[in-house]
Amino acid sequence: MKILASDFDNTLFFSDGVHKEDVEAIRTFQKQGNLFGLCTGRQLEGIKYPFGGNREHPLTDIDFDFYITLSGGLIFNKKEEVIFEKDIPMNIVKEISEAIPVHMSIVYKDEIYMYRPEDESWGTTIDSLDELTFNDSDAFSFHFPEGDLEDAKNAMDYINEHYSNTCAAFQNKNHVDVCGVGCSKGTGINHVVDYFNINKSDVYGIGDSWNDLPLLDSVKHGYTFTYAPSEVKNKAEKVVGSLSEAIQDILKED
Repeated sequence: MKILASDFDNTLFFSDGVHKEDVEAIRTFQKQGNLFGLCTGRQLEGIKYPFGGNREHPLTDIDFDFYITLSGGLIFNKKEEVIFEKDIPMNIVKEISEAIPVHMSIVYKDEIYMYRPEDESWGTTIDSLDELTFNDSDAFSFHFPEGDLEDAKNAMDYINEHYSNTCAAFQNKNHVDVCGVGCSKGTGINHVVDYFNINKSDVYGIGDSWNDLPLLDSVKHGYTFTYAPSEVKNKAEKVVGSLSEAIQDILKED
């Protein structure tokens, strides 16, 4: 049995949705007795309703075997039962938000709260983090303007330098995803591999951005895309044009 952990945005899901050839390849992969799941910075609701949270357009094409969400901070099995979770104290979230005064989102119990959005956004918009009454957040993210990669990287570096004892930050293009301390997409796939008792030589991962580097580090066989940053290409075992191409390559090994 093989297991493939896939990033979501710009790997499986694009601005026009999921691609038919990828869905067909996933189904073929699973029919041959293998496991396919997600490894993403999104929360579970963001996977189920990826078009800006629009519940009229759910993602129903794929039957996932597991969900590594929030960059490894919250993991579910096929039945959406929690198999691992790690949260972040809200006092830390507030401290970091003061140091990085840009649009941010906070996730709690699969609800998403938007603070300082620059334009219309999905989720619940709040005017102050003091409106949130919970003591711990599942995860949070900062959203910089499109193409603002340097400021996003600086924010990630700041968080990891000053708050490494409470959380971990990862850059995904112009976004910075923050999860609980010790978590990453890499630790996420390790939890899933242990859960299913999979041989490590049969573990595969695929992603397109810097936040996928821990995933590619942790799997035996890593894939990325022709459009990925050079650092990600250098980490991957193989570079492909699509998810379906990667799956076809994996199945050739049988």
